[in-house]
Amino acid sequence: MAINDKVDLVLQRYARQPFPTIPEALGRYLQDELRRLETAIQSLSEASIQAIDEPPANPRKGTVRFALSPWDPLGNGTLGLVVYNGTAWVAV
Repeated sequence: MAINDKVDLVLQRYARQPFPTIPEALGRYLQDELRRLETAIQSLSEASIQAIDEPPANPRKGTVRFALSPWDPLGNGTLGLVVYNGTAWVAV
């Protein structure tokens, strides 16, 4: 089954593109590089383990969180590391 970044947590890599040789292309180049940097940083932020007390709005398969009260992702009062498997949260 292929990985789909809409439902699976995927880190976006960043690699600098070649610098343009035409001065008029510099503005577009900088905009594109900043957009790609923003995407890479956002994916790192989403993939990092975060301590939260409420469920994330749109978890993707592979999302790991440290659950704090009052959030009870397992429904049994257990707090700690949980991972979203695509349909439910499970203990790590």
